[in-house]
Amino acid sequence: MLTFLSMAACSNPDAEPLNPGQPEQPENPGDGDDSDDNPDTPTHGGNGRYLVLFASRSGNTERMANEIREQLDCDILEVEPTEAYDNDYNAMLERSQEELAAIRQGNYPPVKTSIESFDDYDIVFVGYPIWYGSMATPMQTFLHTHASKLAGKRIALFATSGSSGISTSVNEARNLCPAATIIERTLLLTSSSLSLMATRVPAWLEEIGASREEPGEPDTPDATSLKVNIIVGDRIISATMEDNAAGRDFLSRLPLEVTLNDFNNTTEKIFYPDPALTLEGVKRGCAPVPGDITIYAPWGNVAIFCKNWSHSNDLIRIGHIDDDGISALTVGGDIKVKFEKNKYDNRRF
Repeated sequence: MLTFLSMAACSNPDAEPLNPGQPEQPENPGDGDDSDDNPDTPTHGGNGRYLVLFASRSGNTERMANEIREQLDCDILEVEPTEAYDNDYNAMLERSQEELAAIRQGNYPPVKTSIESFDDYDIVFVGYPIWYGSMATPMQTFLHTHASKLAGKRIALFATSGSSGISTSVNEARNLCPAATIIERTLLLTSSSLSLMATRVPAWLEEIGASREEPGEPDTPDATSLKVNIIVGDRIISATMEDNAAGRDFLSRLPLEVTLNDFNNTTEKIFYPDPALTLEGVKRGCAPVPGDITIYAPWGNVAIFCKNWSHSNDLIRIGHIDDDGISALTVGGDIKVKFEKNKYDNRRF
């Protein structure tokens, strides 16, 4: 302990913290000015579908937030504590530890930012620095206070840290907003990857299907996009549909909320579209693998396979769930899901 204290006392106060769980050292510490014309009103952009919320002390998270705003031309708002943090780094560390301990006891430090409604937003971006492995306390307070207003909304998380991971804060977000959908793909930039912000941010936005709308551009899906989002509980997985008549017919019916019925001991999850999907000109016959989205022609049902199955001339492949997303469906029993269109075209990858 004495060795650790002596090292801490002699460390450079402007360096990145040696402890990866500590908050980041600010690049440009603020002057402590707590004034704000209206902390409840977002700065509006041309694209009203998205809102970027961020808490930032070092300026790194604010840079990420502004990069997202610039890419999407959307609304943005800073979440600010009622009492500004001390410019002294050690004092800030002590306060952050005390606040995190208080939150674990159910006591949230006050913030001066609030929003009346999120109804107009398709996605709410939530950004924060990671302090001792956790979401920065001002953002925890904001999400806790606004949990009911965020019910049913999609939340995309982004964060900065010295070197800590983001998984703990993702779980915190789910606990703070249990009725919201936390988008599975998150974005974390550490001290070693901040320089890649200009490329990492737009790539991430594309992955989650967030796109800029120019003024006057019609709000219609890309006619060539075959990408679909599937919302399963608090997860969002993606799929790529086949470019055939049945796949296009399926896309034309989105958004679509259905109950997937368990079939053959979780070999398949099935539902019956009404009316049945067109089969005109489609190629018949496949040996499905986990993630394949098919039509069983004799019955007209859509079958999503969770396990391998033998070849059948009556099965028609109309899509496939990307990556390991099928794991969200490989559970016993029926599952309620929602299919949504996505402008992002997975075929480029």
